Amino acid sequence: MTQVPIYRLYGEKNAKEADFWLHCETLYARSSLYRFEIDIHRHDNLLQILHISDGAGDATLDGQIFAIKPPAAIVVPAQFDHGFRFSRDIQGMIITALPAALSISARAHASTTYPRPMLFSLADHPDRQHIQATLAKIEHEYANARPIRNALLESYLTTVLLLLTPERDEVSAPQGQDELRMQRLSRLIAHHFRQQQRAEFYAGQLGLSPTHLNRICKAQSGKTLQQLMAQKQIETAKQELIFSHVSVQAIALHLGFNDPAYFSRFFLRETGMTPRTWRMTEKQKQANLSDSALSEQSPN
Repeated sequence: MTQVPIYRLYGEKNAKEADFWLHCETLYARSSLYRFEIDIHRHDNLLQILHISDGAGDATLDGQIFAIKPPAAIVVPAQFDHGFRFSRDIQGMIITALPAALSISARAHASTTYPRPMLFSLADHPDRQHIQATLAKIEHEYANARPIRNALLESYLTTVLLLLTPERDEVSAPQGQDELRMQRLSRLIAHHFRQQQRAEFYAGQLGLSPTHLNRICKAQSGKTLQQLMAQKQIETAKQELIFSHVSVQAIALHLGFNDPAYFSRFFLRETGMTPRTWRMTEKQKQANLSDSALSEQSPN
């Protein structure tokens, strides 16, 4: 089976990637480099928002193909396979962002509202004009570095995510029973992962056997229940490591690990780094980004 490639920005090798928390470009700029076909790929820890204002195409989202009929928007959470085909007159933009850089409330909203890739029609959306105006502000602010840029970009991105929140009739495809179970499971994990609950607990909450629940998880997400639980623990650990100053031991206890040494081994197994090494690496990346932004603002 062909392995799905993982990128930060499509087509760019990892060694050449620039560090960023938010990247913005037109759909034409990148897709035109690849004959307007973006092959199936995924992003490990990045959220993407596409706004299509003109043209046509189709989107492959988590194995399903959807026709793109502008005006439309697409939200792709991290770790989902996706690809696109666009017409040569495609117009719009794509935002690639690190959810961990958003506020805690915005991250919580995104993780619960967008458990899977979603396509929205904006034709009759009540906030269409506001969404489009805010996206235009993101594009403008991204291209014009100034001291308040990051704060404005975070605010604008949060606004777009909130305004795109799907209503009952806005989801692109009807949800099956297993999809609804996965949404409920995601909420259960979010509420109980700090208690280190076992698979039997989640299966009982859903009225299923652990074996049946695990089969659903594999079919719907490609991951086992244990992997989904570990993913939530690692995501939260990373957020607390980068956005707080408390010790690794305190974070381990906050996540329900009574043994900080076991937490460090768990984090190392899942990420390839110890918590301390990961924290120092990410903080250095942020410092480099800040220095780069300052240098852009300095007169020649």
